[in-house]
Amino acid sequence: MKDTLIRVSHPYSLPIRSVKTTGRFELKNDEFISFFEEKDQAGLSSIIFEFNETIYFNGIELLPGTDGLDYFPDSFRFELSHDGKYWEPILQESAFRKSFKTSAKWLFSLTSARYVKFVSKIARKANNGKNRISFGNLKILVTGISSIQASSELDRLWVKENLIDTRPDYGWSSKKKEEPEDEYLIFDLGTVNRVEEIRMLTKNDAVTNFPERFIAYYSEDDLTWHQLHEENSFLSEPGTWYKWRFSPVNLRFLKLVFLQEKIQNKKEYITEVIEVELYSSPDKKDYGGPAREPLPYASVLRSGIIRLAVDGEVKEGVVVQSNDRRLRDATTEYRGIVELASDGEEKAGVVVQGNDKRLKIATEITHGLVRLARSGEARPGLVVQSDDERLRTASTEHLGIVELALDGETRPGVVVQGNDARLKVATKKSVGLVQLAESGETAHDKVVTGDDPRLKDATTTSKGIVKLAMNGGEDAETVVQGNDKRLRKANTEQYGIVQLAHSGENKEGVVVQGNDKRLQSADFEKQGIVLLSKLGENVPGRVVLADDPRLSDSRDPRPHTHNYAEKEHDFNSHKGLLRITGETSSFAKAMVPPPENDSIIYGKNTAEGSAVVGVSGGQGVFGFSEKIGILGLSKGKDQNQNAGVLGVGASSPGGQFVSQSGYAVFANGKGISEKEWFGSGKAIHALGDSLFDGNVRLSKDGQEECVARFYRLDGKDVVTPGDLLVASDESFVVSRSKHPYSTNIIGVCVGSSSLIFGKEYKGLEYVLVAFMGIAKIHVDATQGGIVPGDLLVSGLSSGHAIKADPNRIKPGMLVAKALEPCKRDKAAILCLLSFS
Repeated sequence: MKDTLIRVSHPYSLPIRSVKTTGRFELKNDEFISFFEEKDQAGLSSIIFEFNETIYFNGIELLPGTDGLDYFPDSFRFELSHDGKYWEPILQESAFRKSFKTSAKWLFSLTSARYVKFVSKIARKANNGKNRISFGNLKILVTGISSIQASSELDRLWVKENLIDTRPDYGWSSKKKEEPEDEYLIFDLGTVNRVEEIRMLTKNDAVTNFPERFIAYYSEDDLTWHQLHEENSFLSEPGTWYKWRFSPVNLRFLKLVFLQEKIQNKKEYITEVIEVELYSSPDKKDYGGPAREPLPYASVLRSGIIRLAVDGEVKEGVVVQSNDRRLRDATTEYRGIVELASDGEEKAGVVVQGNDKRLKIATEITHGLVRLARSGEARPGLVVQSDDERLRTASTEHLGIVELALDGETRPGVVVQGNDARLKVATKKSVGLVQLAESGETAHDKVVTGDDPRLKDATTTSKGIVKLAMNGGEDAETVVQGNDKRLRKANTEQYGIVQLAHSGENKEGVVVQGNDKRLQSADFEKQGIVLLSKLGENVPGRVVLADDPRLSDSRDPRPHTHNYAEKEHDFNSHKGLLRITGETSSFAKAMVPPPENDSIIYGKNTAEGSAVVGVSGGQGVFGFSEKIGILGLSKGKDQNQNAGVLGVGASSPGGQFVSQSGYAVFANGKGISEKEWFGSGKAIHALGDSLFDGNVRLSKDGQEECVARFYRLDGKDVVTPGDLLVASDESFVVSRSKHPYSTNIIGVCVGSSSLIFGKEYKGLEYVLVAFMGIAKIHVDATQGGIVPGDLLVSGLSSGHAIKADPNRIKPGMLVAKALEPCKRDKAAILCLLSFS
């Protein structure tokens, strides 16, 4: 097989055309966009990328997807194969999420494969109870040159970045100088590769300004440099590629030093190179075959004398590299071997620094671990010193921890001593804590003893605390007993509390019973409370009935000689009152005009005037009904011109409503289905200012009661109700939270709200955001259970809140207080919003 050289100077992503997996993925323009898989049970998920021919690469990059790091793989491995049968494990990560990385990228020496496999554990549960894994873009790369240093640049067009942009018109040029001066270029590949060829392109101009003398150096670590190649008196043609081959070397850094010499009569010195390319051979000639030569260099893929550890890898037998994140300097923001605590920080797992304020010597002026109190000082948080005046022995003359009271002293703030006279045994003659009263004595401030006669049982003849009354006795200051005859049930023969009357009995002091004949229904012949009069009968002591003919209206008949249906006349020609009584009903459903026989008075105007007009000094039109007093129907669609009922006032309200038992106004947005008057679901549209003198109560179905407004959603984000949202750089644009203890939380996404401020928007690009009240929030209890009353802040899982550490809360971090528990995993719980 012919040796293969791969250009490693220019970064590019290898096209992916064939993927095998049991999960769902998106492949677009030969780019692997995203991956998602769910399983009922925890297990493994694998993806195989198959290529038509052998590929060569020295980097892999894996990015989070729309779920952020919520379901990003935690323990996973990459494998290589040339035949799809035998697989070689190369990169392995475990506990990846604890490394606090937001993406994963691995760089290594150039290798080859026809198949690349990604294997991951799938064991993180989603809200639906299934195990889920998801991530975004996965790239297999030739990483190319990661950075270029140049001794100088001519202007903004001739810069060092042009050296690897593949354009033949512009490249790099040094500054023009009047005296010769060495120039240089330093290339960093980001990882060590076996380089064996360098190519450079000259400027397509009669004067190429290509260096005539230069030296190439290489290094693996930017510390030790070796000379690779040297050119002296090199002649170059315009627009020509030149290459230099040499034995393969392990190279990460390449330095090209361009040497200039003084030339007589030359007034300007400049060096120009259009393109630079580096070519490398893979670490093996053929899969399973011998290497090109013994490979002493160790990599994260395969061992040399040793095998290098991947950044953060914890495994026996691998060597930690100098750029490992665990070896970087520890700070208060990032972990090295440890993470440093901020001055005074009390978070678990962080190391106190030597300059921490808690470690300095405590004084009465400054804190150490504590702050010392001055003698007698009583402020919270201060530590009493051993020479404090309050620690001396207390006496009646001066304070110790307390001040002792003199014998019998009642001054506030002094402590009674054990020999105080008030602590001796009390008698009837001398005072102790109390003074005893004589038997029967009622003196003030004396205590009754147990043998006092007032504490004996009371009888009808002798007094205890009270004296009992005789049966029926009415003596003053005696107590009625439970067997007193006055407490027995009353009847017509004897008293209880009262005496009952016989039916019809009219004796003073007796009570009428419910079956008394005087309480029965009255009749023409039989008397109740009254005796009824027959129709037209004129007998004293009887009551006239409501239908007696003598109670009907009396009026003089008046002649009327015309027929309303046949003769037209001006209604002003009639004077007096018009009273009409009748029965008719033919009510129509839906939004249609009522028929003529639906009402006693029917007016129809075929023009645009009114059908019925009422003009009065009192009420113009008065409607009274057991159901609806006044009904108005309108089929007009113009909300500003048409209405079922319209009221207009000059200086008074357009309408006034009163209810004796319910709300004065009931706006029914649902409609009345039995009448086929269907509503739109909208109840009130107030055009103009509104004034409420009294309480306003908003209620809706469900438990969420909050105040919200619409915001525009960041186009790169997808949110669901319950997600915490943060403000972006653009006004009124929000996105899902992705950082713990964030101070720019705006609110929480909700599906509906009791009160909405601002204009209503439709579409996926807008989201309703609650900022006050009670709403459901996505919470993550994997780092600590949540109980009602816990304070919540944003967590590492995007859109989720976590229980707050009180020592870490700063202004602007608090988002809510939990109203429901979440003991483990993730859930959506009711919370009282509190953004502060």
